[in-house]
Amino acid sequence: MQQVRNLRSLAAGLAGMLVLAACGGDSGPSGTSTLSQLQADTVGAAAAGQIGDLAGGITSFDFTGGTLGGGFFSRAALRERMSTLQHVVPSRYLPQLAMLRAGSCDPAVVGDSTDTDGDGIVNNATYTFTPANCFYQDSLGNGFAVTGSVSVEDTDGGTTLFGFGIDFNHLKVLLYNDSASAGIDWDGTDDATVTSANLTTNQAFRSRVFVNNQPIYATRYHWGLTFVPDTGTIDPATQQILPDGTFDLAGTFGWSGQSDQVTGDWTFNITTPTLLHWSISCAGDEPPFDAGQIRATINGRSSIGFTADYTACDTPPIINTFDTNAPAN
Repeated sequence: MQQVRNLRSLAAGLAGMLVLAACGGDSGPSGTSTLSQLQADTVGAAAAGQIGDLAGGITSFDFTGGTLGGGFFSRAALRERMSTLQHVVPSRYLPQLAMLRAGSCDPAVVGDSTDTDGDGIVNNATYTFTPANCFYQDSLGNGFAVTGSVSVEDTDGGTTLFGFGIDFNHLKVLLYNDSASAGIDWDGTDDATVTSANLTTNQAFRSRVFVNNQPIYATRYHWGLTFVPDTGTIDPATQQILPDGTFDLAGTFGWSGQSDQVTGDWTFNITTPTLLHWSISCAGDEPPFDAGQIRATINGRSSIGFTADYTACDTPPIINTFDTNAPAN
């Protein structure tokens, strides 16, 4: 069935989508926390990477036809994000990650998995992964397993020129050998709505990274992006990519656990005092912004946090801490 064959691209690249939630923390208010430059560098890079992935994933309109075959869901787009997973899981699991990347899954499909308008998004269907339909193990005991489900809905219609809704339900990717395992689990929603005047997208996720069933760090974020073109309008029927414009972001980002040399537990309020600027020349870059600033303030302490300033496409933002309560030198 063509729908299932195309979905294999999603299954093989599933870990790539999980990268959107693989570098952060699940925490409550941390109003009395401080933040060192090293901590800001680690947490800020994680937050900025997720925001860049979110924006970059919706800038292209690729009407190639075929269920989940192009655009946001393309194998190429997911493969780019999968590279980050190599830095998340221990290096000894890279062979299993390669198995997942090349593997084939046949999830159970419920609902309407046709693509009536040929935009690469199914009408409304749920795909359920189990050890019976998405599992592989070689003769040495190395392998992967995917469990949980993902629901996809095409939300075009009326003034909505292009849109989708995705719901991940207890989705889990497990990479293992004969004596140990590492993986990510993920719950949350992602949606996008494009009109002629603007694009809006929202994410609400909770995820964990774990080794041998022990959580290492976790993330929770709930934020939204609004895109407005610099000039003219948005027209997915004639444009293959968003025109130049700005992204305004607002929401929360939580980070807890240990990554590299940083251990901590923070919740940040995220804003963009200077709007993030997207340019067609940034297409395919990481990050996809040539200007703008992200400002993150520790929840309950608007005087402590970090900023991430973008200066050029494909150039990591400059991250700096601020603490207006710190004594003057």
